[in-house]
Amino acid sequence: MSLGDLREQVRRTLCKGFTAEQAAQIVQATIPLAVSAGHPVLREGDAPSGLFLLLKGTVEVLKQAADGHREPLARLDAPTVLGEMSLITARQHSATVEAVTDCQFALLTRAQFQRLLDAESLAAYKLIATIAEVLAGRVTRLDQKVLELTAVKERAPAVEELAAFKQKLFSEWSF
Repeated sequence: MSLGDLREQVRRTLCKGFTAEQAAQIVQATIPLAVSAGHPVLREGDAPSGLFLLLKGTVEVLKQAADGHREPLARLDAPTVLGEMSLITARQHSATVEAVTDCQFALLTRAQFQRLLDAESLAAYKLIATIAEVLAGRVTRLDQKVLELTAVKERAPAVEELAAFKQKLFSEWSF
């Protein structure tokens, strides 16, 4: 993929409000990364690595269940972003992402992102706004799922546990 194509992909995927110059700042800060089908892109519990812009391919997001098996959460096709929470926080990865097909990424590391912030790059701040929008959408979908699960007439203990989790999620949410 040419730098011009990558710049346009960044503008379309990360932030439609980026100027060409702002997209170029992000592209220049990224590292190209290829991951073969069947291999992990990132692992649940590992140290945060940064924002992965999936340019080509398909990945699956998996979460370790209490009994040890990995539960699929989502299958994502390019173009999309992964690891956005680890770009903003120093928390470990919350899920495992595996390549379903051969994948190409542009990785914006936490260190490179911090350099952009330190330079007061408007592109970095626009990226934060985009990440906030993505996370807000995910919380909305989580709310909907919780409502679906708690609407079951025969409330099993697992549903009560999920309701308690929802309460904890919102009571401990901090900005």
